[in-house]
Amino acid sequence: MDLKRRIEEFKEMEYEFNKDFYATIKEQQHPHTLFIACSDSRVDAETLFQAHAGEIFQIRNVANIVPREEEPDTHPSVVSAIEYAVIVLGVENLIVCGHSNCGGCAAIRNLEKYKEKLPYTAEWISQSITISDYIDYRYPDMKEEDKIIMLEKLNAVQQLDNLMTYEFVRKRVEAGDLNLQAYYYNIGTGTISVYDYDSVFSDMIKE
Repeated sequence: MDLKRRIEEFKEMEYEFNKDFYATIKEQQHPHTLFIACSDSRVDAETLFQAHAGEIFQIRNVANIVPREEEPDTHPSVVSAIEYAVIVLGVENLIVCGHSNCGGCAAIRNLEKYKEKLPYTAEWISQSITISDYIDYRYPDMKEEDKIIMLEKLNAVQQLDNLMTYEFVRKRVEAGDLNLQAYYYNIGTGTISVYDYDSVFSDMIKE
């Protein structure tokens, strides 16, 4: 892939044809949404929402994880970006998006295997191991492939609880001016579903 050529095409085509638009965003950004998603290259917020530059503030990491309030000292990068989006940019929506065929969630199901091979990744995704353990406890006879799908969905929902451990998030949610949602993007069908705990369980049982 010729990345240099693609950059040149952006400047010659996209930028030149939309100079007026880029002039409006050159000084400041005013995103309406904070989108927390997996680092997976197939999950792209601008594509999913058909959005323009400046609309969506993004945080990407393996398995779309948000550290709980008691853990920020070990993972300050994610929390600092959330803090900036919520307090300074004043986003109206905060979305955590899981997705199908998530390598991070599959790795959570085999965490011991990755502790030596990918130690930094294993440490990061271990934050969601309790969700995986709960699935084993509640559905011991479920097929492994279905457990991974349930984990992909529940993991996204769990991050909303993690977000609510931060006072600056809670204050805006309780004031009614910050909307928290958990999305699940099925790459194979192009569908996006909104989930909470109850709907994940009922959805998996129906399937």
